[in-house]
Formats: sequence, structure tokens, C-alpha cells
Amino acid sequence: MLTGLELTRAMYQRAMQECSSRRKDETGRMLDYYNDSQLSYMMADIQARYKFPEKINPVSLNLVKKIIHALAMVYLRDAVRSVDGTEQDKAILAEIETSAAMPVKMKQANRMAKLLGTILLRPVWRNGRMDLDVLTPDVLDVETGDTPHDLQAVQVTHYSPTGDANEVTYSLWTPESVQIVDANGRRVSEEENPYGCLPFVPCWGRPVSDFFWQRGAADLILVQDAVSRLLTQAAHTIDYQTSSVCFVKGMEGRTTDDLTLGPGSFVGLPPGGEIGFVSPQAAIEKIMAVVDYLMKQAAVTNGLPAATMNTEVTEESGVSRIVGNRELEEMRADDVALFTEYERQLFDVFRTVWNVHNPDRQMSVDAVFQINFADPKPSMTATEQISNWERLMGLGLASPVDIILERDPDLTREEAKARLLMIRDEMAEFSTVRL
Repeated sequence: MLTGLELTRAMYQRAMQECSSRRKDETGRMLDYYNDSQLSYMMADIQARYKFPEKINPVSLNLVKKIIHALAMVYLRDAVRSVDGTEQDKAILAEIETSAAMPVKMKQANRMAKLLGTILLRPVWRNGRMDLDVLTPDVLDVETGDTPHDLQAVQVTHYSPTGDANEVTYSLWTPESVQIVDANGRRVSEEENPYGCLPFVPCWGRPVSDFFWQRGAADLILVQDAVSRLLTQAAHTIDYQTSSVCFVKGMEGRTTDDLTLGPGSFVGLPPGGEIGFVSPQAAIEKIMAVVDYLMKQAAVTNGLPAATMNTEVTEESGVSRIVGNRELEEMRADDVALFTEYERQLFDVFRTVWNVHNPDRQMSVDAVFQINFADPKPSMTATEQISNWERLMGLGLASPVDIILERDPDLTREEAKARLLMIRDEMAEFSTVRL
């Protein structure tokens, strides 16, 4: 017989398990929709809605991916990361950026945070170099303190590549230890946490103040379901109602097998009889108008212009879409502020992990991380760009080195100066040559 306290604990644990299961199922669905794997969900809906589901061919388009990519605006261009420290600190940071594929991984992190609401970034030493894992909620369980930012324990689920549930393992991280547990809950191993901290950085799609797990783009899933259902309905209607249908009046008692219709054929009809063809009045335009409305409203309610879902091909880039749109500019500014802090936390964890595995080549503990996100600028013609550069140099706000860096952001400032000197020498050398 359970005591009151034991019963309360058991009920709480069961509620937490059910909540975790729902969260992971919802995450899996969002990831499936984003990754073009929504067919199984559509087939289940068709099975429930149609009497002869085998005659229905599902039709869809990926609304979720389109809007998430439009919302993830932090890394329009790769951020410029630097460190105020020794030359060795700078070299190590550059090495980490390359080995961990930071430009790709952080853009992915921005998108997953918008899609799922909450993710974890894990700097990890793997195969003799630093790497960065983007972990989604379907493989995570966490324990927090009084606030969502107070991360106290993280459990990562490792699924078997073969899908065998008996081969699933879990790694439980605390600041003091790392445990490996098998699918039956048996402890496989336990060792001291070499880092003395949790090597994870939480990332949220928006500022968080209450719950650690945010719901993300749950509204897009509902709109995606509605759009897919309408497109499937429209395709089914077109399939059955695009051709005219023959009708015969006054031939009661006879089947159409008795009639031969076509060029050169004659049919005797009784008085008042009639043969003709009718075109069904399918509401295709109304269905497609609803689809268009839902797609554009999904964009607008998420702060995007309706033109984001325009089917006409335009040359509008992500940058030009933001410039001049106050709501988007404000959204990006908020997101940049968030990811500035995430990147700083990430640098601290990178440094800790790196120093543990590289005792002979350490990053300074007092090295200060800095990051600069590219500001969106309106697109200009070549003539406008030259005029702008000349005006900035005339005001003393830019130098030719800045122009070279803008044209080739991969260069350092010293490399840009060297290129400028080379150009000057070449211009002097060939100034007298007639072309």
C-alpha cells in the first residue's frame, strides 16, 4: 500500500513521463513536416476522411520549411567571430570555427530554434577535433532549477540505427558525472564529468521566462495540415471532373452499352429524347483561393510580409525583404541579441572542452569573445554602390580598405591592405600601356 507521499510522487512521475512523450511526439511531427516527410500523416488523414482512400492521391507543398527559413534571419551572412587575446587564442578559435562548421551549424540552430522553440547546442571533442551538435527536443530530457536558464541535468537519448528499442541507450549529464544507461534502465557506466559543467547551451526561438520547453511553430503544423488537405481535395476534384460527362434523356430501360456514340454514328431517340455533354462546375478556384489565403495569413501572423508566399518568381533576397520592414527589422534585432548571448555561452563551453583535451595548447581563460552580425543593407546597382563609396570616403567614414573588405569579407584587414597596395602598384605599372 502506497503512502500519500509515495502516491503523489508516482503520479507526478507518470505525469512528467506523459508530458515528455507528448513533447517528443510533437517534435517528431514538426521535424517530419520540415524535412518533407509528412506523407504518413497525410495518409492517416485520408484514411479517416474518405470512404475509398485508395483512390485518393495526396498532394502537398512544404509551407513549414518555407516560413521557417524566412523567419530565421540571424545568419543572413556568416557572423564574424573574433577573440581579444593571444595569437594562439585567435588561431584556436579559427580552428574551432572550421572543424565545427560554425557557419552551417549556427544557421541550422537558428532554424531549429524557430521551428521547435527549444534546442540544445553541444560542443563535443570528437575524432581529435572540436565539433558542434544541434540537439532537438525529441532526444532530450532536462532538469532545471528555479528558472529555465538554470540547467542542472541533461539526458540525451541515443537511438539504434536499426530501430531496435532494446539497443537504445541514454547518457545522463550532471556537472559532477556522466552516466550511460541502457534501455532497461540499468547503469552501464559512470565516470566523472571531466568538464566540471554541463557542456550544453540552450537556445530558444524567442526570449523565455517561464518554461524551458517552448512549443515553437505549432501553428504552422495546423496550417500545413489544412493546406495539404485542400490541395489533395482540389487534385481529386480535378481528376474526376475535368472531362465532360455524357447524358441521355428519354432512353429509360436501355443502358449506355446499347448506344454507339461518336463521329459518323446515328442514334434514334424517342420524342423528347436528348443526348449531350455537361461540364461539372467544380469549385477549384474557390479551393485554391482558400489555400492562398491560408498560406499568406500564416506568413503575416508570423511577422512576414504576405509576399513571402508569393508564387511569382522575384529577385527579392532575404536582405532586401528585411530592409524597410520595421517589424522584420525589430524581429531580427531581437533574434541577434539572443544569439549574441548564445554564441558567447558557446565560446565559454568550447574553451572549457578544448582545454580539457588539449593541455599543451590551451586557450586563455581571460580571452574575451567578440561577434559581429552582418547588418542587412538594401540592394544597389553598381553605379549606386560606387556613388555611395565615394560619398563615405569623402566624409571620412570609410577608406579603400573598407571597400575591399565589403567586396571580399573573407579577407583580414591586413590582407585587404596588401591587396590595395598590389592594385596601386599594378595601376602604376600599366598606366602607360595602351590596350
